[in-house]
Parts: sequence; structure tokens; C-alpha cells
Amino acid sequence: MIKTILNNKTLLRFIGIAIVVFLVLKQCNQISNLKQDLENTEKVADRNFNNYKTAQDSIKIELNKNGELVSKIGTFEYDVEVLKSDKSKLLNRYDKVLKEKTKLENINTLISTDLTIKDSILNSNVIVSQDKDTVTFKFSDNKNWDKYNYRKFSGELKLVKLDSMFNVKSSRFDFNQGISLTTAIVKEEGRNILRITTPYPGLDFTSIENINIVNDKLNLKQKKKSGWSIGVGFGYGMNLNNNQVISTGPSIGIGVYYSPSWLKF
Repeated sequence: MIKTILNNKTLLRFIGIAIVVFLVLKQCNQISNLKQDLENTEKVADRNFNNYKTAQDSIKIELNKNGELVSKIGTFEYDVEVLKSDKSKLLNRYDKVLKEKTKLENINTLISTDLTIKDSILNSNVIVSQDKDTVTFKFSDNKNWDKYNYRKFSGELKLVKLDSMFNVKSSRFDFNQGISLTTAIVKEEGRNILRITTPYPGLDFTSIENINIVNDKLNLKQKKKSGWSIGVGFGYGMNLNNNQVISTGPSIGIGVYYSPSWLKF
């Protein structure tokens, strides 16, 4: 059988071509894998560099077209596995706020902010009434900037006269606020920037933190594996027989196949 194969120049030529094709496909497969590794490495490196720049960031303030102050700062981006291991303290802080164990697989973004409000009540409405020895002051002051941003203040102070002095008999003050926050994450100079604003005046953001959570196992492109397989084929068409004669008809084939990763889709 070996002698028959060696004497068949057509078969030897086919085997030689097949070996060359196999070596070329294997080389292309290695190059394809290297390109994929490089692309994934660059993506992670860019993320780490942007996280470094965000860690150096401070809150910047701008004025939008509505005359409202907009605070902005860079965002962090962490892989879910890194957040569970290296950033576990950071995650625990959010767990305490949420009062439940955070399931990161169901979360895309974590946002936290601290703020201060500087406000004054000047020349509020006051109604004064007197009943025997008691003087009652009723205060009220309401501000409405829109449906969701408002401040409502009301109070009552009762003074009773004892001899030549007035003492506080009772007091009550009610304060109610509505504050809406609008946030957006925009791309600026290759980085994600969190922008946050509110129509409520006198509000200052003292700290802002935004963490975008990604899953590298799902999002980074994975290598497609090359490999061998055994296949059976059925068909109808043109066939080349042992006598080098082309004929038409049904065909049945059994063979061993090699599939490079870059040909898989």
C-alpha cells in the first residue's frame, strides 16, 4: 500500500499541497490569536490608565444653557472580578448603603455623591396673634423652582409673658425639600465623564463617585479555538474519480478536517 502511494504522483502532490496549506493555516491561526491577545491587553491597559487619571481628578463646575451649575468628574471602570477581590472595601461601602449583599452581575453602575446646601430664609411671611398672656408667631416661606425642586418652611412660636419677660411656651418648625438630580455619562477625550446637575440653587457637590462595572469574561473577545474534527458528507455534484475523469452524481465522503480559529464565525 505504501508503494502504491509512493508511485501515485497525483496523490503525493495532493499530500504535499495539503501539508503546505495546513502549515499556512496554522501560522495564520497563531497570528490571529496574537492580534486578539493584543487587542484585549490594550483595552485593559486603557481602562487602568483612565482609572489612574480619574483617581487624580477633582470636581469641575460648568454653567449650562439654563444657567444651572453642572458638576463633572471622571468615572472609574472595574472588571467585576477585580471589584470583588482587589476593591472589596469599596464594594463593602456600597453594601452598607444598600443594606443588602450586592449582586454585581445585576449591576452596571454605582453612583455616590455628597452634597451641601446653603440656603437662607429672608423676610418670610409672619402672622402675629395675642391671646391673654400668650403671643403666637406663625411663619411660612415657600419656594418652587419646578415640580420636583421646592422648599417649604412653616413654623409656630408661642411666647408667654411672665412679669416683664417673655418665655418660650412652645415651638414647632417644619421644613420640606424636593431636589432632583440629573446625571449623564458622556465621552470626553477618550474618557467617560459623569455630569450631574440640579435646578435647586445653593447646592454644592462635595464628592462624586461613579463606578462602571464590566465583565471581561463576557465582553472581551475570546479566542476561537482551532481543532481537528471527523466529518461525514453527503451531496450531489461533480466528482473526480481515480482515473482522473470528472463525472456527475451523488457522493459520500468521510474525512478528517482541520478548522483554524480565524475561519470560524
